[in-house]
Amino acid sequence: MVHLVRQNKKENLKIYHREVKKIRKVVGSSVPIDHVGSTCLPNMYGKNIIDILIGAKDLLEMNKITKDIIDLGYYPGKNRGDIYRFFASTEEETKSGDVHIHLAIIGSDRYQDFLILKKYLLEHSNERKAYSDLKRELTKKGVTEREDYKKTKSEYVSSLLDRARAYAEKKKA
Repeated sequence: MVHLVRQNKKENLKIYHREVKKIRKVVGSSVPIDHVGSTCLPNMYGKNIIDILIGAKDLLEMNKITKDIIDLGYYPGKNRGDIYRFFASTEEETKSGDVHIHLAIIGSDRYQDFLILKKYLLEHSNERKAYSDLKRELTKKGVTEREDYKKTKSEYVSSLLDRARAYAEKKKA
């Protein structure tokens, strides 16, 4: 069941830093770790689930980090690919205050997309507000089952990501 709340930035940062501290103990200081998703953005509504992006330099490092993350008590998702893997802090349906870990190969499209979207939404408050408003509107319309919610907003998110990628490319030029 999807339940949206206005993000509690102070509490979210506390949870994020607590988890990063645990993760750093097993993966070391050279592995990139970033706070991504709605909880890292100001004035956003969301599920209040902390999203953490971890970068692995190659498949060997990804396999080591996968073991480390599972040893910390995270539950692996169904996706066990060579580019991207997902982990949740609880085995059942995640709720407010839980943590999702996104482990991706550095430089892969999946890894870059997380960072590009974060940067774009931080720099474009109008896009951030529109995305937040869409999420609120979906739940007001009764789209509260997790899979329905994800599916319904996926077209918008794809379009948003396209705009973010175009913006990133334009800034590089």
